[in-house]
Amino acid sequence: MDAIIINVQEWQDLVFKIDRITVFMEQFMERLPVADNAWMNDREVCDCLKISPRTLQRLRKGGDLSFSTIAKKHFYKASEIRELMEKKSVNSSSKQLEVLRSSQQKRFLSKR
Repeated sequence: MDAIIINVQEWQDLVFKIDRITVFMEQFMERLPVADNAWMNDREVCDCLKISPRTLQRLRKGGDLSFSTIAKKHFYKASEIRELMEKKSVNSSSKQLEVLRSSQQKRFLSKR
């Protein structure tokens, strides 16, 4: 069994960052409409994802986000926004955990 040893300050920093991510995701989910079939306009999506209109345009153009256009205005289903977030989420795997472990080791050793 492999073990990772980090000092208390680094552990607290890591826990703090994880807590911030958790709070962000909870706030994000609260901003989305409850009904998956609800439609959102450009401004609502930008506010929800905390992205610029240009980034939203890139998501549309890249085919990452489905939309409907009515009278030159774009509308998005809340379910599509959720799917995008799930598709873009990073899942932990043993390989990713190994990369994290080795980077933490390097960081720890460089501080000595």
